[in-house]
Amino acid sequence: MRPEKKDDRESGTVIVETAFTVLLLFTFLFAIMEAGRLFNVQQTLTDAAREGARLGVTPLTQTNTMPTTGEIQSVVQAFLDGSAIKGATIVVNNPAPPAGFTRVRVTAPYQLITLSMFLNLPLTVKGEALMRNETSP
Repeated sequence: MRPEKKDDRESGTVIVETAFTVLLLFTFLFAIMEAGRLFNVQQTLTDAAREGARLGVTPLTQTNTMPTTGEIQSVVQAFLDGSAIKGATIVVNNPAPPAGFTRVRVTAPYQLITLSMFLNLPLTVKGEALMRNETSP
């Protein structure tokens, strides 16, 4: 019994196939990581909007005074700063008392990190919260 002699062309084929497989594997891995990060940022924006809306619908402690738009925006910005989200736009719709609701929208630019070499799209992520004022009839 003699061992079979390997052909050099077959080992080259294995190297090329492995290179394509590894490239595809890492592309999928980075895409999954990027999708997770995108959903995390979007959920953080929604949580920040909820915090702002929660502040906007309750009167200040032991008063009937509702928070101002500036106070709501500062609470939302503090939440975003804690999560290191920069460049966010905060829009507060806090109409006069008969309307009875507060809406907070937070939008922020999202930059791809891992797949930026393949896809360089400018993405905007949005979070929104709408709550009924507690002082409404």
